Amino acid sequence: MLKKFVQLLLVLASFKLGFSYKKFSYFNTTGNPNNITIDSSPFIKIGSGFYYFGQDKVNWYTAYGNCRKLGSELVTFETNQEFDAVAAHLKKNGERSEHWTSGNDLGKTGTHTWFTNAEPLKITRWAPDQPDYNGGIEHCIHLGYIYGHSTEIQLNDRPCNNHNSSLLKYVCEAPKQETISIVVWK
Repeated sequence: MLKKFVQLLLVLASFKLGFSYKKFSYFNTTGNPNNITIDSSPFIKIGSGFYYFGQDKVNWYTAYGNCRKLGSELVTFETNQEFDAVAAHLKKNGERSEHWTSGNDLGKTGTHTWFTNAEPLKITRWAPDQPDYNGGIEHCIHLGYIYGHSTEIQLNDRPCNNHNSSLLKYVCEAPKQETISIVVWK
């Protein structure tokens, strides 16, 4: 009887073990390795990033909020090449407006960082004599044709809000794509 009881327990234990193994595995991959077509609207693919160009003119804080509503951030230019690609897109479309970026020196005047990742600005696309903290109130960074004679899109500092020159368009940057693959075991 004891022998039969032990055999029954072993059968039940092995039966439970049979149902306890994972029936699936998943893997995260950066980007879109299989180039699957996706609908990225309202974002536009430029280089390896996705960007949204806000058409309403708002202050820096409202621009940041508008990007967050889209699940994105104000643009952070991590390389000169990324800046050049976005600037080329604006030029190609004849866009002469100025656009907010996530750059600012709100934490410490004179120390410009990207708001989205707190990294210092490493790109070298400032307009001549910028940033200049004009009037001690310019703390947020935008891109555009800074001077009337400018022929290149460059960076400049402006008042973030409460000023007649603080209403600008903006550029949002979508988070980096991530692909999740699920393998199901049958």
